[in-house]
Amino acid sequence: MSNGKGLLFTLVSAGALAGALAACGPPHRDVPSGEVAKLTSLETVMDVQATVADPQMKKAGAASYADADYAAFADVSDRIQATSTKVKEFSKGPDFDKLADKLHATAAALGKAAAAKDQKASSDALATMKATCKECHSKFK
Repeated sequence: MSNGKGLLFTLVSAGALAGALAACGPPHRDVPSGEVAKLTSLETVMDVQATVADPQMKKAGAASYADADYAAFADVSDRIQATSTKVKEFSKGPDFDKLADKLHATAAALGKAAAAKDQKASSDALATMKATCKECHSKFK
């Protein structure tokens, strides 16, 4: 191969590899809370929860939050309350439903904490949400 063709092959191969790796990542489903009722599968509801909640749950334990964080927490609260209600349509039994209820209550607590700009309560709610998600995934995924 000449240098031009070899470079082109390398660039095309790198692009294909990057595309394949991106396809392996978690799905990104940014669905507003008002649209959650229209979702038709448990997988889609879970993808929406992960898209919305994962970036915020990483903030658990922070020493302080900015106004933008509290606004994001309020949004997560609304969306997780909607998805935790919707998820029960695809119930895997009473234990599954209890975890969905716990997630719903914790999301509501996060909304109240965000409205009050309460750092500790926000952090605690985020940590509890994360633990609830992990517990559910370990039992039902």
